[in-house]
Amino acid sequence: MLKTNTKTQTKPFPKAPRLRQLIGPSFILIGLGLGSGEIILWPYLSSNYGMGIIWAAVLGVSFQFFMNMEIERYALVKGESVFVGFNRMWRGLPYWFMVSSFIGFGWPGMSAASAVLIGKVFGIEQNTHYIAIALLIITGLLFTIGPSLYKIVETFQKWIILISVPFITVITVLLAKAADWSALGQGLVGIGDGYTFVPEGIALAVFLSAFAYAGAGGNLNLAQSLYIKDKGYGMGKYAGKIASPITGLSPIKLPLGN
Repeated sequence: MLKTNTKTQTKPFPKAPRLRQLIGPSFILIGLGLGSGEIILWPYLSSNYGMGIIWAAVLGVSFQFFMNMEIERYALVKGESVFVGFNRMWRGLPYWFMVSSFIGFGWPGMSAASAVLIGKVFGIEQNTHYIAIALLIITGLLFTIGPSLYKIVETFQKWIILISVPFITVITVLLAKAADWSALGQGLVGIGDGYTFVPEGIALAVFLSAFAYAGAGGNLNLAQSLYIKDKGYGMGKYAGKIASPITGLSPIKLPLGN
């Protein structure tokens, strides 16, 4: 019999970065939250049923906050994504994540929806499918040309947040009245206009979708571990990075789990 001498390699846990260096992954998560549904679902629900349902948004964000903290802790300690950890549990789980992610967040669908909005804004509502195709091509080029996929996503999300959040804040302050702020305060404790917590007639599927989308939602939360690793936080400092297949560095073999 052949004897193998295996040694466990240990490395010191890196020092925590400064506060201003911790913003990157959070920008991505906020950007995903703004673009993954609640910017459409919650205005739709509040315009139809009032602010009495805003408690669900706060509760949904709170749940996802604690869940994301655990996801990030795993990446910090292990230096790998939670997808690798799930693969160790059962090798069929990665296929489930691929299928469920595409169904819930398929880029063709998102591009088509964005194309319709762009067409309405610029008065070119005809043939918006050409806009959707252009958006897909631009997305593909961005993820192919850049040397580091994480850096590309982080940079774009930073600009999106820096533009959209102040814009939405200014619009809210200018248009909201005292009665609206009062309704918001009551909605935080589930008091609506003629109902408590859940209004009569609201579609349960739509309400639960909005509850889940109050944050990044779904597998997008799990992807936070990838951003933590690629940013180099914790043991991710020693992990391989996801690079562009064309302009990136030499591919690094990432662990798939044993």
